[in-house]
Amino acid sequence: MTRRIRSTTSPSSWPRCLPRCRPPPAGASARNACVRWWRSATSSWTNGPHRPDSVTLPFARLLLATSLGITAQWAHADGQGHVRALRERTDIVIRADHTVEQTVDYTWRAVDATGAGTLGQQYVNWDARRQTMELLAAETIPASGAPIPVDPSAIQVQDGILGGVSFPEKRLLQVTFPQLAAGDAIRLRYRLVQKVPELPGGMSHVMFLQDDVIRDDTEITVRYPRALPLKVAQYGLAPAHGQPAAATDGTDANANASGTLRWRYRSTATGTAEPNAANGWARTPHLMLSTFAGWQAIADAYEQGAAPKSAATPAIRALADEVAGKAADPKEAARLLYDWVRANVRYVANYVGDGGWVPNDAGTVLQRRYGDCKDHVALLEALLAARGIAASPVLLRADGENFTLPDIPVMWFDHAITYVPELDLYLDSTDDAMPFGLLPDNDAGKPALATRLAPAQRRTPLPEAQAFRVERKVTLRVALDGSAERVTDIVGHGRNAVAVRQFIDSVDAGGMADWVRRTMASNGYEGDGSLEALPQAQAGALGVRFTERIRNYVSQPEAGVLSFLPGMNGPVPLAGFAGRFTERERQYDARCEPFAVEDDMTIELPAAMQVLYVPKSLSIRQDGLDYDATYSRDGTRYRLARRVVAGNPRGWCTPQEYQALRPAMNRISRAMHGRLVFVLDDTEVATATVKP
Repeated sequence: MTRRIRSTTSPSSWPRCLPRCRPPPAGASARNACVRWWRSATSSWTNGPHRPDSVTLPFARLLLATSLGITAQWAHADGQGHVRALRERTDIVIRADHTVEQTVDYTWRAVDATGAGTLGQQYVNWDARRQTMELLAAETIPASGAPIPVDPSAIQVQDGILGGVSFPEKRLLQVTFPQLAAGDAIRLRYRLVQKVPELPGGMSHVMFLQDDVIRDDTEITVRYPRALPLKVAQYGLAPAHGQPAAATDGTDANANASGTLRWRYRSTATGTAEPNAANGWARTPHLMLSTFAGWQAIADAYEQGAAPKSAATPAIRALADEVAGKAADPKEAARLLYDWVRANVRYVANYVGDGGWVPNDAGTVLQRRYGDCKDHVALLEALLAARGIAASPVLLRADGENFTLPDIPVMWFDHAITYVPELDLYLDSTDDAMPFGLLPDNDAGKPALATRLAPAQRRTPLPEAQAFRVERKVTLRVALDGSAERVTDIVGHGRNAVAVRQFIDSVDAGGMADWVRRTMASNGYEGDGSLEALPQAQAGALGVRFTERIRNYVSQPEAGVLSFLPGMNGPVPLAGFAGRFTERERQYDARCEPFAVEDDMTIELPAAMQVLYVPKSLSIRQDGLDYDATYSRDGTRYRLARRVVAGNPRGWCTPQEYQALRPAMNRISRAMHGRLVFVLDDTEVATATVKP
């Protein structure tokens, strides 16, 4: 997909509640595909390298990600890059009725063969119900020669289905530029008209200019009626022709007699995003426009379309009575209804009806037994209302890296969940694996709009670290010949219990032997083992046991080192989290999720293996971080009791907070490598050999 290399239209040009993850492979559980990589990928549970899977995003999701410039990181080297933006012009005309006309004209050059392949196809998408699109120019510009118009046969329009997802009202323009080579350029010019606002009473437009290409000459012009209360926020753009910079406090400081605003932007090198970034949108050059009075206005506008859709029909009332009629209290009734929806209403990205910001009727959703996030919310709200429980839709941005809102009210959100004020609970029934009262990772700690409430602005809760702690118990028994048996028990609580369940389901009974074989082989071990679920000792907790019988655990039994390592990490890779703090300096925010890990690890050695060194115990206390690691000895048994609690209340750190945590996290990272040093005592070996 090539639209990633320029900013596209406003996020509102695509429906909300787009798929938040890659579609699962045939026969796989959809819930397993929607979990963060270190929670769902079986390889990440082992002690191998911890890195995200490569993710193939559905086309529609890809376009939204790139229009925001914040949810996808595209690989490129610092320096020149593969593509260069020679000239970019975006002209935006805002009308008094909040409709928008946008004319885009860009010329990009392929720096090398990779760039030529990237530019070979260009795409423009629009909603036929609410928008019109007109292609004005498409031409190839050879490195030496005059522009060549693209042949009409290379221009195609696709309807309805994008990347396997149904968008009945969507249209996709594909322009193919033939025989591009390094040094050639392409030019595309089109006009997109938003003839019906996505939400009544206002408009918003968001444009990001990513640093994956050099931009020689970018200009953005905005024309609007001066009577319109236009709000402007921008970062990294320069006012053109001596105009004052646009304000970011919700006012228009840039209006001149003609009601025209203009900015320029240029860059001289590409860049690479800082690792583990959070809130990257705030430091990406961007322009945001809005005519909404505030975030409450967006909430109210959403309610105009959503409220009538959550009516409790007779069928819905009958179902609510059947499912929750005998519930002892509202909380139990809400749990039963939530469980019914997540178990019986399939989450699908199927956008029909009045655009991406209006759900289908709750009765229709019940009849079909499938729907997108807005449909889930409408049905659950109707079921709750049938039992006398009030609820509100909640709009949020469901990704793993953005925890702040822009300075002005724009249509920033891509997901909808449910809030029950009486219980102060947020529910996301699109995640069929998430028990009542828990939120998926990407929903937690996010700024949100509870659209039925005033004030609408909220923040979804980020659970206490102890509420989803991971307990790891490891027993390693080493024999004189270097063989060993290692038993690793992983117990997850809260959301991490869900992660354990998803791990077990992803492996399944038939695949456990293969998982064991591959995991042991990846660590260079010879032998066999087993994987099994542990009995559920308490509600909200679930465990798994990995047993390894390793013939070659110690390669040289005469002398060596032994590490306190689990056979698999579980859903919280402690070493990986501690290793995030290697950057000496950071310019931008970083992810600092709360987590808690409790380790109890024992190494048992034969008497002939004499330990010369035991790691030192370590204790660290500072704001947001508690760490205790205690080493002890009982005969030939050596024990590590370790407890780590990172309690960041937001899920992200400022650069200053990162620097404050860095020394302690680096000490923890080094301490994670603590090892026993042993030598073989020949006398003890001889004694052991002659014993009957």
